[in-house]
Amino acid sequence: MDDSSRKEPFRYVMNQPIECWLELPAGNSGPGAGKLTEGVLLDLSRSGCKVRTSLNLRFTAGDTKLIIHFQLAEDKLQFEGSVRWGWMFGLGQFQYGIRLDLQEAEEEQLLRELEIWTNTRRAQGL
Repeated sequence: MDDSSRKEPFRYVMNQPIECWLELPAGNSGPGAGKLTEGVLLDLSRSGCKVRTSLNLRFTAGDTKLIIHFQLAEDKLQFEGSVRWGWMFGLGQFQYGIRLDLQEAEEEQLLRELEIWTNTRRAQGL
């Protein structure tokens, strides 16, 4: 029986956070607009991700657009998304949930990279 009640895609939790960069498009107002800010990728699915960064977005849910840059395996990835939630995580650190706005080709690229990343980690015993 292969009937799953799961409504959301599988989420990959990064046991070792992966370095990422957050970019607020230049048209945005507020701190960091048009610049890259370092962060770490905590988990990832084809619908979204969780990141931690020093960037305080002071967002209104769904209104803050950004571009996330990271590398899982072979390709450097760059995807557009929007902040769904966020909160302060310790002194000067913020954690955000980002919904990825992927085109079909981007989703295929992400799934391919996740497969390579997963197989590599499995081979390393991680």
